[in-house]
Amino acid sequence: MIFRIIKTVIGAAILFLVGYYFGLRGVRFYQVISESMLPTLEVGDRLIGAKFEKLDYGDIIACDDPLEKNGIIIKRVVGLEGDLIEVKNGYLYRNREKVEEPYIMEKPDYKVDPVRLKTEEIFVLGDNRNNSSDSSVWGPVQISSVHARLTIRYWPFKKFKVL
Repeated sequence: MIFRIIKTVIGAAILFLVGYYFGLRGVRFYQVISESMLPTLEVGDRLIGAKFEKLDYGDIIACDDPLEKNGIIIKRVVGLEGDLIEVKNGYLYRNREKVEEPYIMEKPDYKVDPVRLKTEEIFVLGDNRNNSSDSSVWGPVQISSVHARLTIRYWPFKKFKVL
């Protein structure tokens, strides 16, 4: 009986310390809840994200959902501050150059008129371009709304991957 109590207390202390460590490092855990990032990420995938100093093209991020209070969405960064972003004829153009995107589900069947990103703004799109609520719908995102750059898919374990 006493052994069980000691084991429980030690387990709780270890869990607390691990959680505290991750909190200090800015590590957070996320779950994919929509099909907007298919084929890269599937509904139910679990991800690890961390604080970032700088974002880059292709980074997958977790940010505030501009349409749902307290919602968090997962998208891919395709434009950084100062960029001119446009979607036309099934392709993404960054600074008037066509961007090759081997990770998308299918070519977008919509158009986004040219958008010049301001300081502290990014443009994000889902990999499932025709089934994603993203910057093509609601415009650029403030960098301050980004919670983390996602770095690891840890579940399902058989699909473990560094993103």
